[in-house]
Formats: sequence, C-alpha cells, structure tokens
Amino acid sequence: MHLGRIWTYVLPQWPRVLILLISVVIVSFFFAFTFLAAIPLMKVMIAEEGLHGWIDRKSCEWRYGISFDVPENAEIINNQELMYGLRIKKLEKKGLAEKAGLKANDIIISVIADANAQIEEKQTYSSILEKVATTSGTGSMALNIKRMSGTEVSEQQIMMLKANAGLYDKAKFGDRARWWGKWVLSEKAEKISNVVPRNDTKEAKIQGVKLVIYGIAIITLIRCFFTFIQKYYGAKVVQIATANLREELFSHSMNMNVAYFTAFGTSDSISRMISDVNGIGKGIKVFLGKDLQEPMKAIFLVGTALMMNYQLTLLFMLSAPAVLIVFSAFGKKIRKYSRRTLQGHASLLGKLQEAITSLRVIKVYNRQNYETNLYTRISRGQLKQTLRLAKVDAATRPLLDFLGMLAMTVMLFIGIRWMANNDMDAATFFLILFLLGTAAESVRKTSDVWNQIQDCNAAADRVFQLLDSDVEYEKLNSVEIGPIKNKVEFQKIVFTYPKYAEPTLRDLSLTVKAGETVAVVGPNGSGKTTLINLVPRFYNPDSGAILMDGVNIKDCTLKSLRNQIAMVTQDVITFNDTIEANIRYGNLDATMDEVITAAKQAYVHEFIEPLPNGYKTVIGEHGTGFSGGQLQRIVIARAILKNPSILIFDEAMSQVDADSEAKIQKVLEQIMKGRTSFVIAHRFSTVVSADRIVVMNHGRIAAQGTHEELVKNCSLYKSLYETQLIGS
Repeated sequence: MHLGRIWTYVLPQWPRVLILLISVVIVSFFFAFTFLAAIPLMKVMIAEEGLHGWIDRKSCEWRYGISFDVPENAEIINNQELMYGLRIKKLEKKGLAEKAGLKANDIIISVIADANAQIEEKQTYSSILEKVATTSGTGSMALNIKRMSGTEVSEQQIMMLKANAGLYDKAKFGDRARWWGKWVLSEKAEKISNVVPRNDTKEAKIQGVKLVIYGIAIITLIRCFFTFIQKYYGAKVVQIATANLREELFSHSMNMNVAYFTAFGTSDSISRMISDVNGIGKGIKVFLGKDLQEPMKAIFLVGTALMMNYQLTLLFMLSAPAVLIVFSAFGKKIRKYSRRTLQGHASLLGKLQEAITSLRVIKVYNRQNYETNLYTRISRGQLKQTLRLAKVDAATRPLLDFLGMLAMTVMLFIGIRWMANNDMDAATFFLILFLLGTAAESVRKTSDVWNQIQDCNAAADRVFQLLDSDVEYEKLNSVEIGPIKNKVEFQKIVFTYPKYAEPTLRDLSLTVKAGETVAVVGPNGSGKTTLINLVPRFYNPDSGAILMDGVNIKDCTLKSLRNQIAMVTQDVITFNDTIEANIRYGNLDATMDEVITAAKQAYVHEFIEPLPNGYKTVIGEHGTGFSGGQLQRIVIARAILKNPSILIFDEAMSQVDADSEAKIQKVLEQIMKGRTSFVIAHRFSTVVSADRIVVMNHGRIAAQGTHEELVKNCSLYKSLYETQLIGS
C-alpha cells in the first residue's frame, strides 16, 4: 500500500494541517452542542419542568449524583402531598449524596443550606430542587428526609457536603478533570438561566425561548466560521500537495530510462501524472474534509449520548464490529476495481491520443469505423470495471443502513420499556435516539469516504509505481568527459528492446575516428537508429561496451556525455514556443546574434524574417503553422547552436525540399568538419559525402567502406543505392 506515502506531501504543511484539525474539532463539538440546545428549548416550550427546573435537576445530578423523580402537575392534582417533598430515584456511586448516606426512594422534605438560615415549615419540591442545586461552598447542608423501612416511615436529618470547585483538588487527574467539567458546565448554565425569570408566566417562557435561540445562533455562527477555515485550509493543503507530487513526478520522469516509455508507452505515464494525481488529490481532500469531520462528529455525538445515558449508547455501539467488517471487505474490492478502472482510463487516453494524432491517415484510408470499433471495445472494457466498482459502492450504504436500523430497533424496544417504568423521560430518550441516529448517518457518510479513500489508494499505487521506477543509471565517482579527440569504439555490442525476444544488435563492433563522418545505411529494421541511440545512452547494451577516447561511456556522467552530442532525430521535435526559444534550446546561454547566425547557417533566417513577429513567432503544437522542411531546418539550427563534438543525424534530410537540400548539404559539410558525425539518410548526396559508409543488416555490420568500394563489393549496398537512396 502506498497510501501512507501521500502524507509525505501533506505533513510538511503541518501548521495548516494543525489549524484544519483544530477547526474540525471545534466544528464537530459545536455540531453536537447544537443538539444539546434542543433540550432546554423543549423544556421551555413543551415540558412542565421548565428551563430552570431542568437545569436544577441536571445540576443535582452533576454535582451531587442525585436523580430526582420530579412529579408532574397531573400527579400533584391527584395527590397534594407530592407538592411537598422530592423523591430520590437513583444515586451515582461514590457521589456526594451516596457518601452522605442518602438512599434511593428517600424523600427530601426540606433543605437547610446554612446553619443560620430560617427554617421553612413546608418546602415545595421545586424549592427543594433549587436549594440543593444552587447551594455551594464549604461545610455541609442539612437534608430532612423521610425513609421507608418496610411499612414504617421515619424522619431523619442527613448532613451532605456542599459542592465547590476545589472539592476534588487532591483526587486523581481523571476524577479531578471530570469534576471540573461538571462544575463549570452547571455553573455556566445556572448563570445563563438567571437571565430568565423563574416564574412560569408566558413572558418568562418567551424570554427563555429567545435565550436558547440566541445561544443556538451564536453557536452556529462560530461553527460556520470554523467550517470556512477547515474547507479553505483543506483545499490549500490538497492543491499544494498535488502540485508538489506532480512536479516531482515530472522531474523524475525526465530522468527515467527511455526504455520505460518504450515498453509501457507515453499515454499510461501521462494518465498517471494527471488523472491519478488528481485521484490522489480527491482522496486527500476527502480525508482532510469528510474523513476527519464525519468521524469527529460521530465521536462528539456518541460522547454526548454517553453523557445522557451510557447503557443505551453502548447497546447501539455493539453494531460497530459489523460496520468494521463491512468497511474491510468492501474496501478491498473497491481498491481492486479502482485500479482496473484507472488502467482502463490510461488505455482510453492512449487510444484517443493515437487516433487524434493519426486522424489524416484514418480518414484517407476510410478507417473511421474500424477505429471507432477499437475505441468502443476499450471503452466497454473500462465500463465493465466501472460498473463493478459502482455495484460495490452502491451496496455499502444500504448494508450500513440496515445495521443501523437493527441497532435502532433494539434501542426503541428498550427505551419504550424504560419510559413506561418512568426510568427515563421521553425528551431525553428521543434526543438520545436523534443523537445516535445522526452519529449513524455520519458513519454511513464515512463509508462513502472509505470507498473514495480506496479509490485514492489505487491511484497512489499507480503513481508511486511510476515514481519508484529506475532513473538513468550513473555510477558513483563517474568521470567528466570532454570533446572527442581520438575515437569512438563499439565493442561487441548486443542489444535487445524490452519485451522483445530477439536482439536488435548482434555482436556489433565499429571504430569511428574523431572528426570522421560515418553514414549508416541499411534496410528497415536493420538496427541503424538503435545503434546511434546507444551513443547518448538512451539505452544501455545487454553486453559489450562503447568507448570514447578509451573511456566506457557507462563510467561517464550523463551530463558531460550528452554535452558533447547534438541530434536531429527522425521525428522532428519542436516545442510549443517561439522560434527563438526552439533554436536557443541547443544553448540556453547563447546571445541573440548567435541564434541568428545558427538560423542563417541552417537557412531558417530567410523564412523567419518576413514573419510579422520574426523570431518571436510561436510554433504551434506538433509544429502547426510550418512546413516539414521549415521545421527540419529549425531543428538543424538548434543542433548547430549547441556546437557539439558529436553530431547525429537520423534521416535528417528526409523532410527538406530539393531547393533547400543543396544549401543545407553545404552547411552540413561545413559544420561536420572537425566533428565526429553519424548520419542516417535516405539521400544519396548525404551518403556519398561521408568519409565512410557502414552497411547494416539484421543487427550486424554487413560491410563498410567508400561508395565506390561498396558498389563493387557489397550487393546489399548496391541494391540500396539503386532502390532506396533518393537522388542516386
């Protein structure tokens, strides 16, 4: 798996990532907190308890560990005694109330918060609740209670420690932190609620609703601000990471062996650099967005539900192992089909590139239907893989929905029973249900994210496979080579192209003196182009060696070796740039005068001068706007400007018109003087002017000598001379 390597492009941006992570936590926290705000809203608008009653009850739970059974109005109408007293429903273990000696079903009939306080004859349940909730400080409060023991009822007084912020200062860190959280939450809630009057009037309720809505609005505003921060920094991290990766890929590909692209083609590599890197970018975006946000939301939502009722929440979480199994099983399939889809995309790109480039040939041979059928076959193959991927992706969501529904159904049965037994109020139960349902939705969204991460993983495999491909080999302590002074030697060269069974060059030996011009001729497929491609080390021979002045070119630095060589290739290569830039490519430090001199020597200046923009005229993609002969001369000017010690012309005259041929021939004769030159040409004038002609056949040298010698002694050369050499 190469997914982990993606982070080497993300983590250097750690300040942005840190800001993003903090934003995600804040957004998720306030998202969950917004749901909590629904409780006071319901208490104010719907429940009889009211906002203050609910906050008082929660403060008693958080500070003293007491859960009260607060009577409803209908119950009080039927039994007025319920108005004066408050029954304890349950106690938290090791809470202040349990430590004081209180028990479940005890009824608190009055509270004396201070020794000097005036004792009320009768205290209502709301007054008792308020006193217990709001009493704090040092010392103890007195609780007068009724306790049932069988059929007997006894009254007694119990002293309970008052809650305060420093109560757990000497406790363990976990207990201290938990207490501090409860204390701060209850204290802040109490202060905020004091804005609303404690009476049960219509105005008080409206004021309570306004307070809650203002709170929700402020929370939403904060959440929206940090959502913007998260999304912006997420996009920034993604764009910088993918730009760095794409640049590194390009730089790496410039130093890779030509053999790689010969074996695998250029379209596959282009697809990896563009489409697959974009796929990685989408994966990073998802990971820094939904993949962080949705699980974080789920964590805060589940955490909130745990605070409200841990039993129901843990029951819901029993479905987690099944969810993990679904993620794992479906993730493997998605990764496999994603990889195949990306490979199919590369094949489509290759076919499309080939068809567009060869459109003239396709049209003149009326092969539109043939090419369309080929493209359709490749497209259908990719469609098959894409549909398989879509099927697995589509199955993930409903399966997770089903698991979530099972968990929810079990929760509903248990929750309804608890509400029937008065162990949980309806508002709390339905809020927990809503919290966990939203958490389940976040987990379901995470399944979509997981699928996209697997797509990203498949793209990463292809990208890093290219990035891990070998670069051109250069020995440690390689020597710098200078201009050739003595000779170039090919010693028993054997070379086989990748994926070919038979060698292209077989035990080939040749010695070329410095300053000698050698014309290489032979039938198609005889190995002429292969031979000269070994000189700049585009390929390395399987066996044998190429020596320059006695130094094996494998022992030379590639830069110093190629500094001595200029090439005019069989396929005319120009760049989508100005004529000046294309010529200057041979020597980036050349002055404008040197560029013009080279252009004049190659007879380029004569057709540049009339152009409106002159040397600033842009050559279009694939040489659009210029004839083959003009492009050929621009490439020759580039080679002249480099001023190398070795010149290589691979069919350099094949696209030059007859009028220019004589002029260029004269220039070539001049620039070849004092330089070692290899010429592969179809024109007799080029071949006959060489110092020596080498005839190749089936990867071997069949003969060598002058034109006159070879016509007399080599039947193959004589045949080539009579049939192939133009102008013979």
